[in-house]
Amino acid sequence: MSEQNNDWMLFSLLLDGKGGARHLSVEETENWTPEQGILWLHLDMERPETRDFLENRGNINPMALESLTEEEEDRPRCLAFGDKLMLFLRAINLNPGEEPDDMIPLRIWCETDRIITLRETPMNFLTAMEREFNTGVGSKTVGELLDEICTFTLDKIVEVVSGVEVVIDDVEDKIIDEVEDEEGEFMPKLSEARRNLTEMRRYLYPQRDAMDVLPRQIMPWLSADNRYQLRENANRMLRIIEDIDSLRERAMINMDELSNRVREQTQENMYMLSVLAAIFVPLTFITGLFGMNVGGIPLATGENGFLIATGALLFLGLFLAFLLKRMKWY
Repeated sequence: MSEQNNDWMLFSLLLDGKGGARHLSVEETENWTPEQGILWLHLDMERPETRDFLENRGNINPMALESLTEEEEDRPRCLAFGDKLMLFLRAINLNPGEEPDDMIPLRIWCETDRIITLRETPMNFLTAMEREFNTGVGSKTVGELLDEICTFTLDKIVEVVSGVEVVIDDVEDKIIDEVEDEEGEFMPKLSEARRNLTEMRRYLYPQRDAMDVLPRQIMPWLSADNRYQLRENANRMLRIIEDIDSLRERAMINMDELSNRVREQTQENMYMLSVLAAIFVPLTFITGLFGMNVGGIPLATGENGFLIATGALLFLGLFLAFLLKRMKWY
């Protein structure tokens, strides 16, 4: 059984403690007891059968059950219920046609002999973990399985962040080399990268806190090695956040550089227009002045009509210059 079956019980594995496991049917899962071995149950949160199973046959703490089944309760966090643990994570959405920054929730319930994972959207890395048991290289304990889930989650996040970094590096190199942006693609690429990083950071910031709390939980099923690996994952999560912040800053700096270049180009264009205006305005004035018909202008008739009109225009120009000076327009 696998995630691709689109059943409410995506898969149910009974671990043999040696790296292998066998699939259980729904009936075998419902009749499972801790004496049989460690159970990994992966369920689809979108199916009503999942809620019915958890509420009636899941044997989960009522307070934790409310959070596990609540649609809006998907903020990353870690809570202990005695010797049991509830962990909410956010994973990268790598499904076809989806945006990676649209991070999808993964809810985890851990006990000494059982781990339940619940998802709303397919997560291929969990299917990959399921296949590991077919070759005998899967996790042997609940602690190892929890650590591997956290590791795989971070691996996918790192892949996406690295992809965004490649985009920013490429645009940054072209900006430094002063490559002409003929198609106008630099700014959209940086804007998209910055948006993706911002969306991921919104979910990963609380996940950093959750993964930081996780290795400090004193659970009988968490060995010293498990806690060490979980601490490493917490440090890795912190480094990812730092990388995201650094990339967002670089994207912003490059966007500012592009904006400055556009402003400089605009100023150069305005300067050229000003030079052209300075050349043609006097020519326009002269042609307009000598082409003016003063015959019908009051007080400007006779032989001195042209001089009177020219003097009036000169007076008007000086008056406007004085008025604009008083208004502090220049």
